[in-house]
Amino acid sequence: MMMKISKILALIIILSVSLFSQSAMDMLKPELGQKLGVCSVCNMDVFEKMMTRVEISVDDTIYHACGIGCATAIMEGKNVKDIKVIDFKTFRLIDAKKAWFVTGSVILPARAMLPEFSFSSESEAKSFVRIYGGYVFDYPGIVSLAKKIREERKKN
Repeated sequence: MMMKISKILALIIILSVSLFSQSAMDMLKPELGQKLGVCSVCNMDVFEKMMTRVEISVDDTIYHACGIGCATAIMEGKNVKDIKVIDFKTFRLIDAKKAWFVTGSVILPARAMLPEFSFSSESEAKSFVRIYGGYVFDYPGIVSLAKKIREERKKN
């Protein structure tokens, strides 16, 4: 009888701890806003406030990519009108061709191919790098790096 009670108590404790852990995890999740779609390259969900989100305008269609790596694959062979990225400081869309990018910092967004952050100015990107490390790229530089990484992955 005593063994049965201790098993039940252990089960109650395990259940309450797991429920508390889930609540704590829910509180730590960032507010990503509305789901905009799915990245057509990697099938990752793309959200409004996702730090690595890329918005690509082609004709009358808007494509959403999870990051620059996948965006370069989506843009291949298309007549791209506009490409926007999320500014790390303001969470607003900015012109990707005028943006500055940081990759290789100690802070890693949930990105597999090329974890990058976008900034509206070179000074903001360099300021981030002074604190968190990494490398600063302009738009042509980050696109070139993304394409190089994609080609290397194709080989493996």
